[in-house]
Amino acid sequence: MSTQFPKPKDQFIFIINNYDIILGVLLERKKEDSNEAEMMREQLNKKILDFVEEMLYPHFGAMISFVKECESLVERNDTETLKKYEMRVGDLIRNFNLNWRRALEQVSRDIMASFTNFKNGNNIQQIALTQFVQYYHKFQKMVSQPPFKNNPLRSELINLHQLMVEVKKYKNNF
Repeated sequence: MSTQFPKPKDQFIFIINNYDIILGVLLERKKEDSNEAEMMREQLNKKILDFVEEMLYPHFGAMISFVKECESLVERNDTETLKKYEMRVGDLIRNFNLNWRRALEQVSRDIMASFTNFKNGNNIQQIALTQFVQYYHKFQKMVSQPPFKNNPLRSELINLHQLMVEVKKYKNNF
């Protein structure tokens, strides 16, 4: 039924909301550790992770792609191929610095508006924020590797602590 929605984001929202309702019914009727509940929880968690990627990518896709592409090159110590990415680092840092707060606000707002179950929406928001911080941390580590470590714009990277302070503003306590 989710394929009736034209956008992957809307498909994920439909599936996640339905899995959440089904899991809620299962937990009312069965033990929390039942096979059915565990299977539904696994499916729900997988879709949540896919949804989080879908939500982050429009705003942070260039950074995410850079990290994913360069990680394997660093692991293989392929500095020659990494040099091809040198030109992108400055643009990535500049664009990130200009847009990250606004993008984070948009992602957070979209997630919270997408789920009927506030607790589920809050959980998904926290997963998205965690994933965002992990990508940024990997990005920071990546640009400290040769051949990027001599890039003068590296000094303009947002401090991870500063980023975490901003991210914590989206943590809901209830």
